[in-house]
Amino acid sequence: MNKIRNWLSKYSVELMVGIFLLYSIYINRADAVYGYVKAWYVIDYSYGFGSRLLIGSLLHLLCGEVVTDAAAYCFVVVSLCLLSAAVALFAGYIYRRGKNPEMKKAVLFLIVFYIASPASPEYLWTAENMGRLDTYLFLLTVLIAFVYFGVRNIVVRYLLFTALGVMAVFIHQVYFFLFFPFLCVIILQDLWKSGWKKRNVICAACSVFCICGVFLYMQFGSGIYDDYATLMAGLNAHTDQPVDGAPMEAEYFWTLKDHFYKNMVPEIPHHLKYGFMLVCMLIPVWGTYLWIWVQAIWHSPKRQKIKYILMICTNVAYLPVFILMNDWGRWFAALFIVGFLDIMLLAGDEDEGICYALEKLGRGISRCPMPFILVVFYIATFEKFEGLNFPEQVTDFYYTTYHLKNWLFNR
Repeated sequence: MNKIRNWLSKYSVELMVGIFLLYSIYINRADAVYGYVKAWYVIDYSYGFGSRLLIGSLLHLLCGEVVTDAAAYCFVVVSLCLLSAAVALFAGYIYRRGKNPEMKKAVLFLIVFYIASPASPEYLWTAENMGRLDTYLFLLTVLIAFVYFGVRNIVVRYLLFTALGVMAVFIHQVYFFLFFPFLCVIILQDLWKSGWKKRNVICAACSVFCICGVFLYMQFGSGIYDDYATLMAGLNAHTDQPVDGAPMEAEYFWTLKDHFYKNMVPEIPHHLKYGFMLVCMLIPVWGTYLWIWVQAIWHSPKRQKIKYILMICTNVAYLPVFILMNDWGRWFAALFIVGFLDIMLLAGDEDEGICYALEKLGRGISRCPMPFILVVFYIATFEKFEGLNFPEQVTDFYYTTYHLKNWLFNR
């Protein structure tokens, strides 16, 4: 019994996070794969060579010529369970690596804070996100973190970084903007720790070059059937339910200009208004992350300050998708996920500046825990991010404030 008790105590964070997320999948998951993304579970490399075809090809290997709705749904649920387990293992691993009690308190707070936030893995099993390819990008990103901590051989490590990064681009080229910044932070951390050894620099450059090259090819050089009608006839022959043609047309038959003017421009007023409000309402999320970075910068010598500034600048990669594409819910979710993973990885790697900031945060939690508890409760009041739409709390806040203003000034 003592051995069991000690084991449960040692892995309590993994167990709690894993049980919570798996239970949420059990009771809260959407009943079907979101219709807009169903095509990606049917199309495969027999249609050509391009991004977003890897998952469909894998399903065809498992299911044969016809990919049923039930098979695709089961595949998504299993993937979500694997993602939940990976996030739980990562969170527990980072927590157990903490050597300072105050730092461990801060890490535990960040874990609870993230799980309660709108960007929790739960956002991937809402009705509008069930089956989104972001699921697999997130999973591969967590696996990259495990590679960083688990593989000591530099050449093997970077080969795995490259393989996982290329696989992510094959799944969806938007990886380059959403989750690739996390790999860039890992590479910067590795280069700084190694003292910029020649072998590390060469491996890092080759890895980044390969992933960037594959992204550029997938974005501009790849393609599938030239005829839309032939494409849709083929897809509908390989599934038991009709496939929505809108994503196929947008991905393979529209130009970047079409995407901007047909998708983004009509949504600009809506996105700017509610996007600004969302940023303001989620100040506790990005404000907490930014405070940790600022503390790390202030505490560090000049050379380390440069490292942290470069790491923060990796977030510039999000600008293209916010400017050109209209799925702002997904973009915000990935931004907050990577912000969480960045800090957790550096904490697990015992980075001096980040550990100092987390110890300071932990001391604040010890002295006055109530504000931090209230922040978690506040964040938990928000719905999870959807693909396109903002959490309902944002629009509710806007209209409630608008009606209150009218009541106060128009009496």
